[in-house]
Amino acid sequence: MKHIKPIFGILFILLIDISLVAQDTIMEKSPKQYTFAAAYRRNISSDFVNEADNGFNLTAEIAWKVSGFHKKSAAYFGVPLGYNYSLANSESDQNTSSLFYGWIVRHEIGRNKKVIPFFGYGLLLNQFRIENTEGSVFGHQTRFEFGLNKHLKKKICLFAKLEYSFARFPSLGNSSSNKVHFIEVKTGVRI
Repeated sequence: MKHIKPIFGILFILLIDISLVAQDTIMEKSPKQYTFAAAYRRNISSDFVNEADNGFNLTAEIAWKVSGFHKKSAAYFGVPLGYNYSLANSESDQNTSSLFYGWIVRHEIGRNKKVIPFFGYGLLLNQFRIENTEGSVFGHQTRFEFGLNKHLKKKICLFAKLEYSFARFPSLGNSSSNKVHFIEVKTGVRI
């Protein structure tokens, strides 16, 4: 019985080593894509009493190509991190801000062209703050996007897209949530 633990340990190490060697020779490394973007944001509707309808967005994202290796249209799975800031509509309202992160999927429509259309969708978490109000609230966001990639060089492209999002922020003690619908017009670069 004393020798069973070392034997299992050695077998485990050999199994890991064989798996790593097999993956190295069989699997292809998935290319990464880095995205940096800026946007104009407009709230279409909001259940919050405070009104801050116009603002901006800054986003960074890392995405991995998960499809499109063999003469097919590309698809990417990404992790965005961004910041929204919206300006108060009047002196009685307050500015708002939110930090968001989550998962996105983006599908290109076409291949090997200078301009390639794409669509995407994502699920994100938000930490929403209202200026001069203590605390913040966490919510979730569902996002849909449509846009165009313009390839400049092999690994650099500019893009423009339109995003529609629906965000929901629960509040304790209430059966309903605060909802926000908004659009963003976003431009940026992908490397």
